[in-house]
Amino acid sequence: CSYFIIGINIYKDYGISIDEPFHRTSGFYWYLQIIDNFFYNFPNIEHLRNSYNKMEWSQDFTQGVFHEYGVFFDLFATFIENILNLKNFHDIYHLKHFLNFFVFYISSVVFFYLIKNRFKSNILGFIAVLFYISSPRIFAESFYNCKDIIFMSFIVFSLFFGLKILKNFKIKNIILFALFSALATSIRSMGVFTVLLVLSFLIIENLEQKKKSVKKNIYILSIFCLYLFFTYLFWPYLWLDPIDNFITSLKSFAHYKWGGSIFYLGDFVKSNNLPWHYSFVWIGVSNPIIYSILFLFGSYKILLSFFTNLDKFWKNLNEKLDLVILAFFFVPLVAVIIFNSTLYNGWRHLYFIYPALIYISIFSLNYFLSFKFNRFYINGIFIIIFLSIFINISNIIKLHPFQNIYFNSLFEKKANTLFDIDYWGLGNAHSIIKVLDTVNESENVSMGTASFTPLNYSKYIINQKRLKNINFPGTNNINSDYIFTNYVYEGNPKYKKKYFIPKNYEKFYTLKKGNIIINEIYKKQISN
Repeated sequence: CSYFIIGINIYKDYGISIDEPFHRTSGFYWYLQIIDNFFYNFPNIEHLRNSYNKMEWSQDFTQGVFHEYGVFFDLFATFIENILNLKNFHDIYHLKHFLNFFVFYISSVVFFYLIKNRFKSNILGFIAVLFYISSPRIFAESFYNCKDIIFMSFIVFSLFFGLKILKNFKIKNIILFALFSALATSIRSMGVFTVLLVLSFLIIENLEQKKKSVKKNIYILSIFCLYLFFTYLFWPYLWLDPIDNFITSLKSFAHYKWGGSIFYLGDFVKSNNLPWHYSFVWIGVSNPIIYSILFLFGSYKILLSFFTNLDKFWKNLNEKLDLVILAFFFVPLVAVIIFNSTLYNGWRHLYFIYPALIYISIFSLNYFLSFKFNRFYINGIFIIIFLSIFINISNIIKLHPFQNIYFNSLFEKKANTLFDIDYWGLGNAHSIIKVLDTVNESENVSMGTASFTPLNYSKYIINQKRLKNINFPGTNNINSDYIFTNYVYEGNPKYKKKYFIPKNYEKFYTLKKGNIIINEIYKKQISN
């Protein structure tokens, strides 16, 4: 409850990410498609079309590009936007930030019960939720990352009912597991993985039994059929060609066509040829250290139990559930390496395995607490855990509203020299406002860009009245009054002239949190 109150009081603090205009266009495109096909004489349709045609990505969608992207949440947000009849961009994107946070908040409640059901402990459920919501990057992105965080949230819903099915078959659990797995898939096609994993364990279990259960096979088939039904129902892209379009979407997720480079460990590496350790390193540097320690120990214990009982995959229900979660974490990571999947922007494409990381961390904590040591030992464990959570919360407060740039204490001081920082462009609007605060209302200024992140999108989150005297010429910045950079590039800037900052510009403003520089602005100097 306290977390929800905090969320509804700060969701307007965040800037706009560079992906959000794209997702709004996607939601509008499919919203109009549904209206055109099912609702004749829809009121205000021309206004909706005019709004859509003015969006940055509208021509691409109209020409058939990007249709394979999952659209459920974007479509839902568009529906709410139009129900509320919002006109101001400021209000539209704040609404989406609230919806983003609300879905994540609900997932944190479900995650509590997922952990409680497994470990039979309210305290461990409470600690799990604190871990889940207090990792600074996840905390920040829960307000604006309308793809990866939303997908992760629906994966939590799906896993909750999937684990229930692994305990016992109930019609309600089967329907809800199929439904939430389908909704997750209609956000990102990798949602199919949850279904395949749970079904695989059910099939293995049935094969192990001496007496095969026909009823169980019927249930397994029912899960698969219901999943397909719900997926096609909630994903308009599949309606015309269900099989081929689904395969196209899976291929797009595995090998997104982007040939840019990523700044990784101090060098620029092609996004379609990343080293095998890319995801592992990013998970390690962008999460609190205690998570990694607990996770590694928990993974070791689960694997040790598995390999010491090779005659049987698991000895009991809990071992089965733990093995499912461990597989849920590692299989996608291994698949990314094997298929050489295109990744960029940290490990956000793999955020959906984050709940598994927390689950296994709680497994470790439960293991340590299971020993019958004295009260001093138990209290020591809780002090370490709650001290770690306190440090997380301190970082959230210190970095607000830029928790997306968080690196743990082992890497924070070197982060600018090793990794891309504000690839979302969340700090752009903040720095633009700093410039606007220094100019009077009659003065017109221009702000060019010496980095890959576009400034133009920031206009959607800044009060429109404040934007009337500023323009953004992009990387054509030779004569701009100011030049902005957040040091994010799609290739080595040494070989890209458009990213050079001329010598007649001096540093005007640096947005910095802790030891990390988020972005900087240079001002043109008038020669005497």
